[in-house]
Amino acid sequence: MAERKGTSKGSITSSPAYSVAELINNSEAVAGVKSEVMAGAFYGTDKEVLTVKEAQDLVQQFMKKKVK
Repeated sequence: MAERKGTSKGSITSSPAYSVAELINNSEAVAGVKSEVMAGAFYGTDKEVLTVKEAQDLVQQFMKKKVK
């Protein structure tokens, strides 16, 4: 069979990025947590735009922190 020209195997697709406000407003759909939890996870983050994966990772780190 002939190969198609112009197609690349292993092309990298980037994930869409969302503003912090959008992620907080949709926190239950994104990470299954309330908006207050996501706002706490983003506290101190200097990024204004994040992917869903980055947001979920920050929430997981936030939930695992020990309370002083």
